[in-house]
Amino acid sequence: MTVPVRGPSGRVIAAVSISGPIERLTRQPGRIHAEVVSKAAQQLTEALRTNTD
Repeated sequence: MTVPVRGPSGRVIAAVSISGPIERLTRQPGRIHAEVVSKAAQQLTEALRTNTD
């Protein structure tokens, strides 16, 4: 699972992702970790906007 991080212009400049062994994350890690990964990407996007204003 990968979620984009956007810069001040809205352009994708990075991504937050999760990966690991199937034994730990299962075959569909997004079901378990989607909320946390999405929130991390959102927080980074907001921090980039805040620091450039």
